[in-house]
Amino acid sequence: MILTVTSNPCVDKTVYIDALNPGAKIRAPRFACVAGGKGVNVSRAAKALGYDTAALVVVGGHTGHHVVDMIQREDGVRCVPVWVSGTTRTITTLLEEPVHRQTAIFEPGPCLSEAEQTALLAAFDAVLPEAHVVTCNGAVSHPGLRGLYRELIGRANRAGVKTILDSYGPEFDEGLDARPTMVKPNVEEAAQYLGRSLDTDPDRWAAIDAFHERGVALVVLSLGAQGAMVSLNGERLHVVPPAIEEVNAVGSGDALVAGFAIGLMEDWPLERMARMAVAAGTANAMSWEIGHFERNEVERIAGEVGVVTLTGSPPDLSFRRM
Repeated sequence: MILTVTSNPCVDKTVYIDALNPGAKIRAPRFACVAGGKGVNVSRAAKALGYDTAALVVVGGHTGHHVVDMIQREDGVRCVPVWVSGTTRTITTLLEEPVHRQTAIFEPGPCLSEAEQTALLAAFDAVLPEAHVVTCNGAVSHPGLRGLYRELIGRANRAGVKTILDSYGPEFDEGLDARPTMVKPNVEEAAQYLGRSLDTDPDRWAAIDAFHERGVALVVLSLGAQGAMVSLNGERLHVVPPAIEEVNAVGSGDALVAGFAIGLMEDWPLERMARMAVAAGTANAMSWEIGHFERNEVERIAGEVGVVTLTGSPPDLSFRRM
């Protein structure tokens, strides 16, 4: 089972409009809601690929009930809710359909008391024995939770469970201290963490090695539509998706994480899991709905994914994070 952790989920609402006119009353012909949050997206993608998954989410208020209902009823994913006194946020995306332009409004997430943080750890401990891979996803809702992923990854490591960290900011830095099995920053996130630009391939491979130096075995540097650079035990791949007509790239990185989580759980060779992961991210980008794709379509795309194997000496580690 793949256990995903989303500490700051949301009701992800899309409002479809013709044009965004500030100051005007805009009547939308339709809207749609899904359970949002990076870990929820990972669980949805893993489920679409035919694998057992559970989504642990921190939720509160009527929007929290809505999130849990959507995860269980619409996505068909097992939900492990941790109830708090605050209210789960809503992210509202205004989609101007004629020009396909998006404007997203993010509400703040809830703060957690010490008792609620203790309940979160207890809920994690209760479901951890069922998990083969744990993914810690997205930003936390407030600074008091910065050490959450470090704590969860440490507990999973002690239980012999593989872990994936896909976050950014201080919680990512602290999470690295626990030595997750895998990290998946994108180029912008990695550049921010390392404090330098990553404009060239040598810079990016050196950045990957900087994460290895923090004790991470599998490093996946996401390049968006250009695929990913992947490194494990001296094997280095640049994995490139086929050309597609992109509809909505939101959640594609999470589908990528789902593919790698499956590969880690199944002990697949690196190239196989990288192909599946990039293909899942590609399939996700081909439709508006997040994580709604067919496994046979992902397997077809995986056969079209390009893989370049790096040979020779590893890149020179000419810089270190200060």
